[in-house]
Amino acid sequence: MSKKLEFVGFALVGGMIYAFLGLMAQGDPMGQYIFWSCAVGTLGIILYRKQKRKKDQNNQN
Repeated sequence: MSKKLEFVGFALVGGMIYAFLGLMAQGDPMGQYIFWSCAVGTLGIILYRKQKRKKDQNNQN
């Protein structure tokens, strides 16, 4: 599952870059929504992995 989350995370980061450079620079209002939705998705993955890592460390102790 970790590799799948990494792939999804890379896709979301790519979407953020595309939305920021491609759509927002052209003044497309949809770019802002795509950027923030990708940013929230990426943040969710980071928080999920951090919580999972913390849970695994507590189980090892």
